[in-house]
Amino acid sequence: MGYIFLGTAILFSVIGNLFMKLSRGFKEKAATVLAVLSYIVVTVALTFSIQYMEVGVAYAVWSGTTILLVALIGILFLKESRGWLKYASLLLISLGVVLLQIAN
Repeated sequence: MGYIFLGTAILFSVIGNLFMKLSRGFKEKAATVLAVLSYIVVTVALTFSIQYMEVGVAYAVWSGTTILLVALIGILFLKESRGWLKYASLLLISLGVVLLQIAN
């Protein structure tokens, strides 16, 4: 059950980050409202997830996976910079999340 809540938190974190980008610094009201609503869902889902799993593991998986997905979306769809150092960094984040799961 914890992983369902954690997956929900990750999904809405990615959505919230994308709406934050689309809000253009709070200038686009609809995107701003959707970003705030997304972060409310994130907070609730993450709170429930840590009832079923260790807080350190849940937080690390949530933050690492969100960073990875948002960075990849930025590279693929938002024409953000790319390069071997960025890809290597994302690979290390992925490796850390996987190893943390294995260690748990």
